[in-house]
Amino acid sequence: MLKSLTLLYVEDDESTIRSFINAFGDYFKEVFVAQNAEDGIELFEKKAPNIIITDLQLPKMSGLEMIAQMRQTHPALPIIVNSAFSDTHLLLRSIALHVDSYILKPTDPYQMLNVLEKAAKIISLEKQLNTTREMMQTMIDGIPDPVIYIEPDYTIAMMNKVAKEQTENSAFVKKCFNLAQKTTPACSEDESLCPMLSVKETKQPTIVRHIRKDKEGNKRHVEVHMRPIFDPKGEISAFLEITHDITEYLSIQDQLTAETQKLSYISLHDPLTHLPNRRLLMDRIEHAIERKKRTDEMFAVLFIDLDHFKEINDSLGHVNGDRLLIEAAKRMKKVIRKGDTLSRFGGDEFVLVIENGTQEDYFGKIANKIQHLFDDSFLINGHEIKNTCSIGVSIFPQDGENAEMLLNHADAAMYASKNNGRHQFQFFTQQP
Repeated sequence: MLKSLTLLYVEDDESTIRSFINAFGDYFKEVFVAQNAEDGIELFEKKAPNIIITDLQLPKMSGLEMIAQMRQTHPALPIIVNSAFSDTHLLLRSIALHVDSYILKPTDPYQMLNVLEKAAKIISLEKQLNTTREMMQTMIDGIPDPVIYIEPDYTIAMMNKVAKEQTENSAFVKKCFNLAQKTTPACSEDESLCPMLSVKETKQPTIVRHIRKDKEGNKRHVEVHMRPIFDPKGEISAFLEITHDITEYLSIQDQLTAETQKLSYISLHDPLTHLPNRRLLMDRIEHAIERKKRTDEMFAVLFIDLDHFKEINDSLGHVNGDRLLIEAAKRMKKVIRKGDTLSRFGGDEFVLVIENGTQEDYFGKIANKIQHLFDDSFLINGHEIKNTCSIGVSIFPQDGENAEMLLNHADAAMYASKNNGRHQFQFFTQQP
């Protein structure tokens, strides 16, 4: 295991160097020797050795000063102190610099070999870990969504390429809550639920939706998938967060919903007047029947037909005829109440369903109001048009117990109004 490694040996005593080389030189791939700290730092920077052994009492610079400089760039490099001094102060300073072992001189070769083999084993494990980490990094870099590997203290242990690209100064982001430029963990903020909190409590994966801002400051809707990573004891050792941007999906969903609502509206409304069409009217009447059956109340169906509409269409054209229908619908809408339904039944025919009446007189008053709406002329594209309407009224339940029958009887009453001279209303009466 040592044979694949290089060693930097920093020692100023010639005989000690020879003894070490004779004892351990063949164990390593290569041994670099420095007789002072400055040369040691130079070789350290040029050769990048795997292990360092150093004395503390060195010319020009102490071994501890040299170690301190090395630790600035390589905090985990195995460093072994081989010194004749057992002073407590030196030991404490060595510990503070994370020295791996402290071997006193004269050196016990078996102790030294044991320490070196342990260091080699650690290096080997770290290489395997780095290889695994590199493989994992390659794998998650291939995922198109941001992926973050988070430790229980919110430290980001790993993030994929996409996550880095979406994060400003990603090299300096150490905590997951800093990704959103926050100063406290998201779990402590009421307005932003942290999925880690849920996963910690349940030990189950969870999905939450957040609104975040991208680098340009645009709001993005994201779906955060958080799942726990367990250690051999079944305890959570880390969290895997995958964030999926659903902004476009929600936009398309909103468009589809809007289109569906639009199509639904078109299928249930007259394209000219935007009033409920025959299909929606039948549904409203059936619902009214069901309600009134439960309350044992009445309601009325008014069948309204514009008088002499064909003559207006023929003389002024269909465009002006259509405009008259629109204006007539606007006027009639003024007399209906919430819960009533005004519908264009077809051609110049309208149907009004009145649910809030309790007596025939009330329905008659509404019919009379509608007729008076036509007292004033209609001004259509420069044409002053005088128009009236004929109305027939049927009442539930006495004139019918289903929508078809109520409409037929209201229609019959309307034709009776026309036959009696138009511009009037009549209630349906059963023929003898």
